Amino acid sequence: MRQTIKARYHDGVLQPLEPLILADDAEVQLTVETESTVNVDDILQRAARVYQGLTPDEVTQVEAIALNRQEFFREPAA
Repeated sequence: MRQTIKARYHDGVLQPLEPLILADDAEVQLTVETESTVNVDDILQRAARVYQGLTPDEVTQVEAIALNRQEFFREPAA
């Protein structure tokens, strides 16, 4: 049986906000969906601070590393 309920997560425990139709000690499988609390303006402000405090040379180095996709999957040297 499938039930969709709302719950609150507090101190490591999911607390249902409504009664559940379950037998005592029943095992269940959970899929957790959370509502996004970050809006577009917050994302843009965070992105604008990515290079904050770096010199132009450091920014160039970071961008070169990020754009060199071969380095992402390279095996470490033995």
